[in-house]
Amino acid sequence: MTNIEEKVRQLIRGTSFIHGKRIPPASSRYLHLAENIVRQAVFWQNEDGRIIDPYKKKETNTLTARFVGALGLLILKGRCLDLAGACARALTPALEDLFHKKTDWGEFIAKEACMAYIALKDQVQPELSARWRHLLGDYDPEQSYGRTFTNNPSDLHNYCTFAIAGEALKQKYGLADNGDFIERYVEQQLTRFDQNGMYNDPRSPMTYDMVPRMNLSLALWAGYTGQHYEKLSETLKLGALSQLLYQSPVGECPFGGRSNQQNFNEVTFALICEFEAVRWVKQGDLAMAGAFKRAAALAINSIEKYLQETPIFFTKNQFPAETQHGRQIGYGFYGAYSLLIASQLGFASILADENIKEAKCPAECGGYVFITEKSFHKIFAMCAGHHIEIDTNADFDYDATGLGRVHFANCPAEFVLSIPITARPGYLVSCNAAPRNVSIGPGWLADNGARHWLADYSGTANSVCMEVSEENAKATAFKLEYRNVGNCDGIIEEYRIDNEGIAIKDTIRNYDKEFAVQIPLLVTDGMNKSEIKIDGKSFIVKYGNFSYRAECTYPENAELYIEDFDAPNRNGIYRVGVFKAHSNTIEYKISLF
Repeated sequence: MTNIEEKVRQLIRGTSFIHGKRIPPASSRYLHLAENIVRQAVFWQNEDGRIIDPYKKKETNTLTARFVGALGLLILKGRCLDLAGACARALTPALEDLFHKKTDWGEFIAKEACMAYIALKDQVQPELSARWRHLLGDYDPEQSYGRTFTNNPSDLHNYCTFAIAGEALKQKYGLADNGDFIERYVEQQLTRFDQNGMYNDPRSPMTYDMVPRMNLSLALWAGYTGQHYEKLSETLKLGALSQLLYQSPVGECPFGGRSNQQNFNEVTFALICEFEAVRWVKQGDLAMAGAFKRAAALAINSIEKYLQETPIFFTKNQFPAETQHGRQIGYGFYGAYSLLIASQLGFASILADENIKEAKCPAECGGYVFITEKSFHKIFAMCAGHHIEIDTNADFDYDATGLGRVHFANCPAEFVLSIPITARPGYLVSCNAAPRNVSIGPGWLADNGARHWLADYSGTANSVCMEVSEENAKATAFKLEYRNVGNCDGIIEEYRIDNEGIAIKDTIRNYDKEFAVQIPLLVTDGMNKSEIKIDGKSFIVKYGNFSYRAECTYPENAELYIEDFDAPNRNGIYRVGVFKAHSNTIEYKISLF
């Protein structure tokens, strides 16, 4: 048993306390949510059968393929039967692009087209069905896919896992037998996993820990039992256990890197959970199976409000869809990423076993700390329904160093903070970017009077030391020291999480100037607005029916003020509150009231 498996078992065995409300199983909602997306997307289809992004006004990468995959999976489950013609019209151009190598991302087409073919093959003329079978089965994946040892061998990352999943599904349904191809790439992809079973895509974004594991789980589901089966299976099991420890109590996946806060993240998470729930129930472990089932339900619950709308919100905010606030710059377009959600919901419904009963999952019980390996540079801590995520070495295109997430069970994720704020976002925002990086954490003055913030420091020159002092159902406490931070002798952060909230003590070594702490304060999620005020030594934010307080508890003479700039992230627009004092220590507490 790995240390991670042992930690998960202790958590789900050690307490009966579940912070979340009882919610419907995710498996009963997958198809309903997927159908809502697909029925909106039908109106994006042009006369050639291709799907046109409603905001870019053109067909973007993977868009038509994900339409056929999502709709094909719904048809397989007895839904959207009236849309079979639309699926057939889209399938032909998608397969022609794949077969004739009209794109360099054919690996994204294969698994989607495969499911549409299986759904439609007996509903069309035999000649058309035979042509589809030829286009899907009679190409050389080594030559046709864009990321192979032959084509672009220096970029063998998550794309390859789409290829593996697609070829495994083709093998499952008797469309092609490219077993040698699968073996070569499974062996190569196994080199990309760390000791926690997490997948390292370039720059180690958290989203692309999950996406490759999802694809490789689909390959196992499709029947892969090759020479690397045992290692792959155990690696995926370990990665899935790790993801249970990084899920927040509101059901969200972690922040960190590109493609974050897109609503497909939680569906990716849920799909993996459904696969793992079946794995564990086959081993007779109902508690572990139930933990994965519950984690899937939490994940879907966290995004359901976004997916029930017309048009849907494909990112975790409620700005008008046409603003595309939060969308990746250069890719991740609305149409393709909306239909990606629908496709993955369809796959999750195929994998799900409705007979598995929900049980406790780590996000809702116990107190614990989970530390990733250095490539991901994340720390997760949870107790009493309060959850934090810290990035110790941020990718400044998306994040900021320091405390970047504070979630309270049963509260909106964006209410306090879901992701940090970057001054150079690699995603679209609907106002000017913040003039500096912002996370919850300290700032100090250099000898020349310039203000420095921990949020602005990253890179290999930094080193971080961590010591956990308490980790149980009553309290989680640890000390985090940032060494080799420029223009100071080191920052020490001491955290304690318990029933009363999250208490933090920030200290700067060998310092006698003005010290400060910055805290983002939500203004709007694009639709709803908050109320922000200063009350004594506290910032108070009221958001709908929820209120929290960020209170400076030391020193008594601290000054509070709110910066005069807007600070957008993917979730909304924030202002920045600051505690300031002539001291080398500031203590503060974040709590509900």
